[in-house]
Amino acid sequence: MLLFFGKFISFYLICTIAFALYKVAYYNISKKLITKTTDGTKLHWFLNIFVKSGKKLDNDDYFLIGAFAALCAIYL
Repeated sequence: MLLFFGKFISFYLICTIAFALYKVAYYNISKKLITKTTDGTKLHWFLNIFVKSGKKLDNDDYFLIGAFAALCAIYL
């Protein structure tokens, strides 16, 4: 049981760090694309809709990471 909790905590921390870095990189790349596209194009509209406050992790992200870490701790 102690091994399960240790694996869960380690997977949770690794997944949280990796996902946070992914969201920051995604946000920065998308913001650069938004500034390069002209207003009124479909690409500009698409990027503005799908890029929101991507620097912070919200509760849904933490739940997803927790569920993934639990599955990894059980099956790995």
